[in-house]
Amino acid sequence: MKMRSVIHILLPALLSLTFMKSACVTNTNDPDLRLQNMTYFIGYGGNPKAKERLLGIIAGAKQEVVGVFSDLADTDVSNALIERANAGIKVAVGGDQRSENNAGFAALKAMRSSNKFLDYYAATNAAEGEPNLNLKNKILATRLNFNRLNRSTKYNASAYDGRVEYNFVVADKYNCWISTGGANSSTFDSGFSIVFVFQSFDICNDFYNEAQQLAYGGLFGDEGVPSFGKFRNSKTVTDPNTRFRLGDLIFNIYFAPQEKPLVPVVTELLRAEETIQFAARALTQDIIADVTSHPANRSNILNVMQYKARMPQVYGKAFKISGVIGTETDSMLSVIPSPWTAYSAPFSTLVSGTCPTVNTITVNLPFKDTDNNAIYNANKIMTTSVHCDMKTLADSVNNTGVIDVRKHPLALPFNIFLIDAAGRKPRLVIMSSDLRKRFYYDSSKSQEAEPKRTQNAFFHITDAFVMVIEPAGSTTDKKIFDDFGTLLSRFLSAGGSL
Repeated sequence: MKMRSVIHILLPALLSLTFMKSACVTNTNDPDLRLQNMTYFIGYGGNPKAKERLLGIIAGAKQEVVGVFSDLADTDVSNALIERANAGIKVAVGGDQRSENNAGFAALKAMRSSNKFLDYYAATNAAEGEPNLNLKNKILATRLNFNRLNRSTKYNASAYDGRVEYNFVVADKYNCWISTGGANSSTFDSGFSIVFVFQSFDICNDFYNEAQQLAYGGLFGDEGVPSFGKFRNSKTVTDPNTRFRLGDLIFNIYFAPQEKPLVPVVTELLRAEETIQFAARALTQDIIADVTSHPANRSNILNVMQYKARMPQVYGKAFKISGVIGTETDSMLSVIPSPWTAYSAPFSTLVSGTCPTVNTITVNLPFKDTDNNAIYNANKIMTTSVHCDMKTLADSVNNTGVIDVRKHPLALPFNIFLIDAAGRKPRLVIMSSDLRKRFYYDSSKSQEAEPKRTQNAFFHITDAFVMVIEPAGSTTDKKIFDDFGTLLSRFLSAGGSL
């Protein structure tokens, strides 16, 4: 096996901590035989190297750049995308509508007057009306689409809480930048973030295929049809491959919502033999019968934690759970549009205060009465957080050597689980989203005149990724697991009472 030297940079200052590692393997799967490479950066108070690598990947593109962002506020990044588009390279971008007026997205939108970075419908309509083939191709060469489009089709939502909660850029299907945070100052300068940079046809092509529906087609995870308690997502699986080997690591990659990535997360937690360590933006119920009634709902992750925490008592087998949950803030609340009065809905503010007085924020869930008047199922309290359930579990076990769960003073922008860190087969789960279910109003009239129907109209409609990393063999370099273990220890040590 041909390997390059491993690079490790550690900046010891607490508020400017970055881990970095590179690894290579001989080649990727046929038919592409180029060398593979992986580097990761863990930002603890900023991640400037992540920005440098992102700009390098965009600038190095020779044929095509495809990207999706929860936020694009950094104009250096948008200028790099515009430069590539002006150079005649295909550039397609998808994003979260809540941040479409931030500086980077706004710069791309400003190009629409020149028939660049149009959305799917505007681009195809403009191209159809352009007789010059060269100009037609130029119109179609760039794209900018946002979710929550509110199109006037029968089954499209009129008011809902769709989110884009991952960030990635793919250049020429071989170089890609994958991040839990947007291209903004929080990721690059001040906040927590996890960024992977791959040179790998297999992995980058997987993200490229994921981006096709969003960046080019304007099809996001929040489009579909609620039916009998389930959500039939219009977004589909574009690449059946989920498992990729790079060096001595295996990367299992799943995209939400269509690949149901909560399933492998719960599976890996159930497979834990010795320890579960985690840092989570939030832990929520994922089986929702009534969002206003906590006992009516269930959480698969909580079920796992309850089972594992009782292993020493019931089975006489040592087991340790240690984790921290962030103090959640939502700087960009969803807005319910017309015909309802504009209303910023705090669907994401699940924790207010300390246990047991949490979930005190009320929401107004829209529906229409029999006269087709737009009204609210008003002042409902979200009760889907399981943070206090975790506290109850810890209190009942009453042994921090078995379960130790804390509250971090800051918001955490991701979920991380490190499983059996010191065991024979550690696994690392990185989630760009907590994958909570979100509200969807169905304008196909299924909720009309029945306000209580809106209390269970919560579905997986968030665009996100889950990455499960595991060793490929018994001789795997465990450094990536050690680095994330260090990160989790720092988060835990900064935590207070839940």
